[in-house]
Amino acid sequence: MAVNSDVGKRIVRVPVARPWTYGRRTGTAVLVALDWACAMFATWAAVPAEDDWPALVVVPAAWVAVTCSHRLYERRHVGPGTEEYYRLLRSCLAAMAALSAACALLAGNDELVRGVLLAVPTAAAGSLLSRKVIRGLMAKRAGLASRPALLVGTAAQCSAMADILRRERSALRAVAALDVAGPDAGYFTDSEPDVRRTPGLPIVGDLTADGGPEDAEQVALALEATGCQVVVLMPGPHLGAAALSRLGWRLANQGADILVAPFLSEIAPARLAVRRDGGVPLLHVRAPRLSRGARVPKELGERAMATIGILLLAPVFFAVSLAILIGDGRPVYFRQRRVGLRGEPFTLFKFRTMASGAAAAKVELAALNVNADGPLFKARRDPRVTRVGAFLRRYSLDELPQLLNVVRGEMALVGPRPPLPEEAAQYSEEVRRRLLVKPGLTGLWQVSGRSDLAWADAVRLDVGYVENWSLGLDAEILLRTGSAVVKGKGAY
Repeated sequence: MAVNSDVGKRIVRVPVARPWTYGRRTGTAVLVALDWACAMFATWAAVPAEDDWPALVVVPAAWVAVTCSHRLYERRHVGPGTEEYYRLLRSCLAAMAALSAACALLAGNDELVRGVLLAVPTAAAGSLLSRKVIRGLMAKRAGLASRPALLVGTAAQCSAMADILRRERSALRAVAALDVAGPDAGYFTDSEPDVRRTPGLPIVGDLTADGGPEDAEQVALALEATGCQVVVLMPGPHLGAAALSRLGWRLANQGADILVAPFLSEIAPARLAVRRDGGVPLLHVRAPRLSRGARVPKELGERAMATIGILLLAPVFFAVSLAILIGDGRPVYFRQRRVGLRGEPFTLFKFRTMASGAAAAKVELAALNVNADGPLFKARRDPRVTRVGAFLRRYSLDELPQLLNVVRGEMALVGPRPPLPEEAAQYSEEVRRRLLVKPGLTGLWQVSGRSDLAWADAVRLDVGYVENWSLGLDAEILLRTGSAVVKGKGAY
């Protein structure tokens, strides 16, 4: 992997495996074939038999054309993350509108219109499922699963960005880094080129930090040596207009994407927009949506969903209540004071999972607390948890009664974790932002590891949810909740 040139002397041999990647044409052909097959099957199942043959040709062709127009076959939009889901949803809506209008105007067949309106979302669901299956099969070979990225910045910046990319299941996978701080004494000597590392991320060289021509050449050589397809630039002296221009020209023929991290990693893309003022491109950061009016659809929708959930899960409520009665006796339900919207207390309902007198024994178990860096108390093997309670916690069944809190308007389906009064009393001004919205039955904290997370990470996730709230974010969290419950990570 070493690069021998006068400019590239600082690029060293490092144990970075060149990632396996599929050919651009091969990958596109596979995705097109899958989307076509999904649309064919959906059309065959939904469209009336007498209209099968014309529809079996038109609907798949239209579906592939619409997905192509939404750039779903571009390499950067294939992989983990929500961008692919949003584009599939927009493609579905566009195809439904176009095909239903065409059928109504040209064919005048109501049954055909209804069949197309059913076939397109079915095809979209099939395309989404097939892409998830592909990513699962390819996850070990880093082909369709992610794009290898070279990070350029200080060691601390690169380490933090690599952690964010891993944690957020990004379509980018940090492979190596270029350090802009300059070589330290004892490193990169001619006799024995050592390799410095951020946690899990090798540093393959240094930049001069002035954004000169040599830096652009260094980045190009590092991309070639590591096999990366993307370069992510962190803010710093090396990142200026001239440096970006030089790098763009140098990488023009390598097919690598250049991404700039504007130190806004915790800001959702929906809150960012580029605007021009006086000929200068400026990054506009929209204010968080905290008004009650903006949350009316969320409030009404979640209360309705919670009501339906209670009715549908009535057999589960009965079975769990019976198991607690037989295994541990009364009481079945556990009531606890929690802090809700704007610091208002409320009574939270749960199925009882601990033995009697559990609250009094909490002080004696302080040594078992795995969240010693914050006010939250969690123990991996809490002796107060009953046998039935351990099962309920493993699959989050103990939290089902909180649907009643949602119906009563004290909680939301999605939101920050509801804190205890003694926890909320220790909050700093920044952490108290969690209380600007209703606490949730599920949230970013719950789907990102729950009790396995450090207190600082839990706070960051909850505050990030408050700042970046949108109905789309709520939908994403709800979709991730199912797999989080099944895996049971951090549930104890």
